[in-house]
Amino acid sequence: MAGGVATLTACGSAFSSGESGTDSGTGDVSTLDSGAGDSSPGEGSVADTGASDAPVEAGPSWCSTQPSTLALCEDFDSYPTVQQFLSSWTTYSAINGTFSFDNTAVPSPPNALAAATTNTSGVRTLALHVLPAPPQGPIKKLRLEFDLLISQATGIDLTAASGLAAIVFGSDVVSGGAVALGIVAGPQLAAIYVGPQPADGGVPLFGASPASSPFPALSQWDGRYAIEIDYTAPEAGVTTASACAQLFIGTVAQGPCLSLPAELSSRPVTTIALGVYSGGLGKSGTIGAAFDNVTFSVD
Repeated sequence: MAGGVATLTACGSAFSSGESGTDSGTGDVSTLDSGAGDSSPGEGSVADTGASDAPVEAGPSWCSTQPSTLALCEDFDSYPTVQQFLSSWTTYSAINGTFSFDNTAVPSPPNALAAATTNTSGVRTLALHVLPAPPQGPIKKLRLEFDLLISQATGIDLTAASGLAAIVFGSDVVSGGAVALGIVAGPQLAAIYVGPQPADGGVPLFGASPASSPFPALSQWDGRYAIEIDYTAPEAGVTTASACAQLFIGTVAQGPCLSLPAELSSRPVTTIALGVYSGGLGKSGTIGAAFDNVTFSVD
């Protein structure tokens, strides 16, 4: 399957809303899931909410060294606790998973954001940051880049997948759809997309382009990863641009660029999501991941 492109409507079915669990956040998280809409923290939903495990960064932050033209830069180092970070983003949900701060030999000390599943399906553990409106005029490229560590990836069925870091088209995955770096059976990293939930309650579109490189070694920071959406200007007689999603490990493109359906190619991007969001007809497995030095750029 390496290097191939799969479009699996069956796998997309569980990327729709309707899983049960516990939501927690600073805003209305009911848009993430049509189950419980309780906005109070749930038991075990956030694993590190007490005293800081590491001091707040004293010197210049990693983000302070990055270009000011970035639409988003987050290095997690100005927050004493993970709860304070989660509260600083627009909203979050911790359904069948937990958030914590990892501060063991992280790329930019003291903190990285870690997410882990507590169930093998129906995971909706996401921190979401709504962005300002994109600049006027044509957009050529969107790029979400980050340092990544995978701590667990087991028990993933062929008809299931999990998204880890996503460009969301709208304020939530269910209504807007998303493009993400994900994990599919193998395990393999992949560029994946999920379309918005159809109005008739049908199955959202789903596609995946697995990475051509081997799966990263577990529990090791393995360099920079990126998910990029490249747009092609519409040809004569065509009213909308076409787009494809490309996974990068370092500077190396992984597999063919995954063509996006028209409903995602023309949607405005307003949200960045980090965590674990699972779906499929089978088990999405046990997943653990950590992120550091996250950037998002619009060209």
